[in-house]
Amino acid sequence: MPDLPIEQSPEVELAMLRKANAELTQKSATRKARIAELEASVGTLTTKATEAETRIKALTIDGPVNDLCESISVAPQALRSALESEYKIEMRDGVLTLLNPSDGKPVMQQDGKPVAFTPESIKNLLLASKDEAKLKLYRAIVIANKASGGASSTTRTASNATVARQNFGLGMSLK
Repeated sequence: MPDLPIEQSPEVELAMLRKANAELTQKSATRKARIAELEASVGTLTTKATEAETRIKALTIDGPVNDLCESISVAPQALRSALESEYKIEMRDGVLTLLNPSDGKPVMQQDGKPVAFTPESIKNLLLASKDEAKLKLYRAIVIANKASGGASSTTRTASNATVARQNFGLGMSLK
């Protein structure tokens, strides 16, 4: 026997509709409150993610780049500005890499290998620039070598130096 709808009075039907409406209104209010809560947490999470990215960049890129610039330049900030204006510096596969900003590919040496992010490689790259204005800048701020001119060609040893001995009369002498 098929289920036939049971006719109800309009008052009962209206009460059921009001009850369903109240339940749906409550669910809607609960969902709106949850949406507002999630939207508020999105802002907090975005801020934390930005701070984390900034710290990661400082540790993985900024610190090593600053150290490299300080090791090969008398004006590290000027060198860093020059490097960043000409190249893009990124971490690729755990290694700092100089990239061409136009195509995003690594900067290559004459032998076809990527330029290593080492003081000597960077120094050689900069001092091999074809642009005369940039080359003049690089020559002014890049340290060509670490020689100070303070070394002497002769060394003194204790055997050829005169050592004065003091005797205090106690049977011991001090050198």
